[in-house]
Amino acid sequence: MTLTNRVMNPRHYFRNLLLFFLATLSLALTLTGLGLSYSRAMNLVHPRRAEIRITPAHYGLRWEDVSFKSSDGLALRGWFIPPRAESGNAVIIYVHGLGANREQHLPEAALLARSGYGALLFDLRHHGESEGNVSTMGHREVEDVRGAIAYLLTRVDVDPARIGVMGHSLGGGIAIRAAARVPEIRAVIAASAFSSLEENIADGVQALTGLPSFPFAPLVIFWGEREANLRLADVRPIDDIAQISPRAVLLIHGARDGVVPVENAYRLFAAARAPKALHIIANAAHAGLMDANPGEYEKQVAGFWKQYLK
Repeated sequence: MTLTNRVMNPRHYFRNLLLFFLATLSLALTLTGLGLSYSRAMNLVHPRRAEIRITPAHYGLRWEDVSFKSSDGLALRGWFIPPRAESGNAVIIYVHGLGANREQHLPEAALLARSGYGALLFDLRHHGESEGNVSTMGHREVEDVRGAIAYLLTRVDVDPARIGVMGHSLGGGIAIRAAARVPEIRAVIAASAFSSLEENIADGVQALTGLPSFPFAPLVIFWGEREANLRLADVRPIDDIAQISPRAVLLIHGARDGVVPVENAYRLFAAARAPKALHIIANAAHAGLMDANPGEYEKQVAGFWKQYLK
């Protein structure tokens, strides 16, 4: 058989065509997977800055524009709402979620201002109007909270023994991690918080892309760690929460949370030490916890601060 005849053999031709198709498909799937995982990782560590649209004036509050430094030197911007005597000059630091900004917690701040609680609402690094070019997903943001504490300690209108922290989603994880390291934080509320960043990236990849957690979640972590220059696997509030005791922690979570599943709250609560409390809102998703049941939300949150900050 000549070379020409062997090349033109239909059986060999279709076999080679099939192999070429499979190799091309495999390469395309690999490149697509790498692209999707890289894009997801960049969305995490470089979230788009949300524009600030409202201020405390929208709620009729008295407030000041403030700026201070994180403990590692970044300029952070925020609003300070002065406390009143009926709260014992207590102030709550609010920590927003990924891709949000300081206005996220204005409804809670306005609610508690009726009882005299002050507030410090600020933009995390690489969010809002604060400095920074990367979000470290709760790793270095602890230094932002340290800077907020240091700022409050300079104010004569704040009782340094009555400073609490409240955070939502990523902010909830940051609040837990900060309280475990900063003794000036007297009590913590963490809403829709994750127990482990690594585990929730896996859940998020599946929920947002429809792709299986493996191998895409490890790829997201791989790209994210290199871009942020840290180990995302080290961001584990579940390993920190026990260190908050004997200071109090309240965990709030929506039973229908599709972003950070409610199982995170149960794991965090099991790992925490007393005093601790868990409030699950049956009809709530990841956001809008206050709107789902305003009366019960106010009862839980205001009651917690009254018990542990007043």
